[in-house]
Amino acid sequence: MTDFQAIADRVEIEALRGEFTDGAMMRDYGRIASLFTPDGVLRMPNIPVELEGREAIRAWGRRCRMLWNFLCRTRTRA
Repeated sequence: MTDFQAIADRVEIEALRGEFTDGAMMRDYGRIASLFTPDGVLRMPNIPVELEGREAIRAWGRRCRMLWNFLCRTRTRA
């Protein structure tokens, strides 16, 4: 691998990390899913959740959105 290729790889990895982070902050699970290969797996070991494939990632986003809306509507005010 040449030095130029190593630099190009690092730039691409950093761009991918930025896209993932921005998609997560915007709760855009379609965008996050598009960053994975069709057979890619998103693992969140602290929850624990393992999502296999783009559609599973999108479906998780829909479930999270519904849960978030529910929590915002049902929380009690102090």
